[in-house]
Amino acid sequence: MQWHEENLAEDAPQTATAEDGVVRALSLANALLNRPGGLTREQIFDKIELYRERRDERDRLTGAQRQRADAALEKLFTHDKDHLRHCGIDLIEPTADEDYRYRISRSQYGLPDLDLTAAERSALYQAQLQFAQHTIAGLPHAVWAVDPHASEPAPPGAPQVTQASIGSAEEVDHLLEIARIGLRTPITFRYTARGRAQAETRRAVPLGTGARGHWYLLAHDLDRKAQRLYRLDRVSGTISTLPPSSLGEDEAATVEQIARAERYEDLDVAAELDRGVEGFTGHQVLEGALRAHQGEAPRTLPKLTRVTPGRRKDDAAAKTERVINMIALLLARGAVQPSELMEKYSLSPAQLLRDLLSISLVTTDQYPDTLDVQPFPPLNDEEFVTRYLAADEPIVLRSTGGGALDKPVSLTKPGALGLLIALQSLIELGLPEDEHIAAAAESLRTKVLAIVPATLAQTAASMSLGPGAGDRAALKEAQQAIIASHPVDLCYTDISDRRTTRVVDPVQVVHQGPHVYLRAWCRRAQGERFFRLDRITDLRPLPHEQQSEQGAQLRETGSSTPSAPADAAIPVVLRFSPSAAGQSVLFSPVRQQTDKTSGARIISTSFVTEEAVIGTCLRAGGDIEVIRPGGLRQAVAARALELVERSRP
Repeated sequence: MQWHEENLAEDAPQTATAEDGVVRALSLANALLNRPGGLTREQIFDKIELYRERRDERDRLTGAQRQRADAALEKLFTHDKDHLRHCGIDLIEPTADEDYRYRISRSQYGLPDLDLTAAERSALYQAQLQFAQHTIAGLPHAVWAVDPHASEPAPPGAPQVTQASIGSAEEVDHLLEIARIGLRTPITFRYTARGRAQAETRRAVPLGTGARGHWYLLAHDLDRKAQRLYRLDRVSGTISTLPPSSLGEDEAATVEQIARAERYEDLDVAAELDRGVEGFTGHQVLEGALRAHQGEAPRTLPKLTRVTPGRRKDDAAAKTERVINMIALLLARGAVQPSELMEKYSLSPAQLLRDLLSISLVTTDQYPDTLDVQPFPPLNDEEFVTRYLAADEPIVLRSTGGGALDKPVSLTKPGALGLLIALQSLIELGLPEDEHIAAAAESLRTKVLAIVPATLAQTAASMSLGPGAGDRAALKEAQQAIIASHPVDLCYTDISDRRTTRVVDPVQVVHQGPHVYLRAWCRRAQGERFFRLDRITDLRPLPHEQQSEQGAQLRETGSSTPSAPADAAIPVVLRFSPSAAGQSVLFSPVRQQTDKTSGARIISTSFVTEEAVIGTCLRAGGDIEVIRPGGLRQAVAARALELVERSRP
């Protein structure tokens, strides 16, 4: 590691350090890869500084203190080995026949060559472009890892006909937790069902996953002794494996039957999702909205804090996997800008700085400067942002240790899942004329499933990403109009419950979060508009009319996404029930607060009209409640009461 004093100004104290667990694991991999004959445990502790310091400290102790220190050192070593295995690195435990040496075979290190065909390579980049506006964590790295020798794809001549972002980041995180555990293995999690005020513990055996706007888990509920469907944005906390010792005799027998596929053998996940993703009846929805808005709102509000984009907090194993793949990318590409690293790995500035510092400390005794990061980053978070990131100078990583870490070792779990979701979207959400792309995506998906962990492959193979049943007819008509470049006549109900008829030139289908939109040039509004498919009550193609000049120009412009209207002038404070808290992100919150006990969330935001607020709360069935202003809360209650009376059987 080269030290640059000028990178740390006198008035800028050190606020960033490398992460010891990542440094130890990577140094262990580097040491073993550079020594094909292997190393004993004591040789490893000699050559890697962070082990040597712990060992020397242990050796200064005696008696029980020494025993405890030795146990702590062994535990640390075991964790580091496990982290490398988590990355897919086959670290071989020693035996007497091998002189008690640990080994990593360089011939077995890294991802296998998938030998992509031209069609599969095209499908790979089509998948990346389809999610270009909505990056899945790790997807850009996964694309590079699968095809590391390919050049970056050229920008398409026209935007993708389909742009996708399926579910929220929080839902995908929960999906990843399920994928790490696998299907047909009992799990436990906290879940807030619709209409419930508190999260409850669920014990279930996963059977399949899929998306119908939101991500869902199809599972056998052990307490209800029946199949259930769980929406992943209503899961709170982490999803974890259920200990076998906690199962009763009958429950253990049920789990065993499910594991052996003696139950749910012919389960059709897509059909079960279509059947199970249903809301309340109209009357029940209105009654729920009325109950939520009866009575006075709270006189005081909790302190709301400004909303900042959240990022996944990786554990030590995930960090190790990410950094070891980042090393391979830097060594393979020669120079990579910090902004590209942040995009590829979905990193905050603070985490990128810590990753670079961890890389710079990967050493063994014979190569004290094994990996040299240039330019070396400042050790202060603020300076890293204002100087290093602002300059965005390409980072060069020089290896003086033989290039042992120069191959992508894995797709990373988030990246593998993201890639499989993207390929599945090409297969299930593609256009009718793109059957050849779907076939290539299916072929590539099969290859990827063969190189990812079995639990992740099992979960991904069960996925169903089809559009909601209510959207399919309009989606098919819209896709055909886009292909043929002709306008459509549609009837549309906007968020303020205003019904209009208009002619539009559709140019793109956009899957964003739980909704599907038609991006189009609206001839009535004379501008680009996004129309939610579930709000289109009638869509009639106009095959004998030509696409407008403005529509043709919009088709050639870069993709954009639905966003909150700039003229939203009605400020409101809304409360989302615990089961609906995950939906608050769809309403562009400015400030928010989440109740740590119940999981309910309060946000401040703005709407275009008061009617839009009233309609939103009525359709939410009590899951969204107006807190401020009081007059608007009363208006929701009055409208709900009026409609309840009308809808009584």
